[in-house]
Amino acid sequence: MKRLIYFGLLAGVINVIGWFVLDAFFQGDDFDFSLGETLGYIAMLIALSTVFFGIKSYRDKELNGQITFKNAFLKGLVIVSIASFIYVVGWEIYYPNFQADFGEKYSAYLISNLEEQGLSSAEIATEKASMKEWMQMYKNPLYRVPMTLMEIFPLGLIVTLISALILKRK
Repeated sequence: MKRLIYFGLLAGVINVIGWFVLDAFFQGDDFDFSLGETLGYIAMLIALSTVFFGIKSYRDKELNGQITFKNAFLKGLVIVSIASFIYVVGWEIYYPNFQADFGEKYSAYLISNLEEQGLSSAEIATEKASMKEWMQMYKNPLYRVPMTLMEIFPLGLIVTLISALILKRK
């Protein structure tokens, strides 16, 4: 079990380091959020690859090379849960200290995309009001934490499912 915890910690740390690296390279007002999102999910996938290696290590070293799908899935879930926890805690530390203006920048980016798509001024005004409401909600950790969790946890479940299917061995 200790080995699974280490793999979960490693996944979380890789993700947090990924933020700092991405942030260092993509600082500035002209930040492309779609590129940032793509690179962020690639970093998550790299970090979540530890699920595969964690299950494999557990199977080979603890269970003599045999593991059921259910057991592999549960072990992967432990790793993903730890990684997700670190991801959320990392964002809760990172956001107010390094990205306090994230909501404003992200909103401006989305609105500029809508303007480029040729939406009417009434539609853009509606979207601006919606984004302003979202920014207010995002300032509340009770809203932000589940939103942040939903960035990584579903991806982790998919990686766990695929890893358990590949690694199961009777």
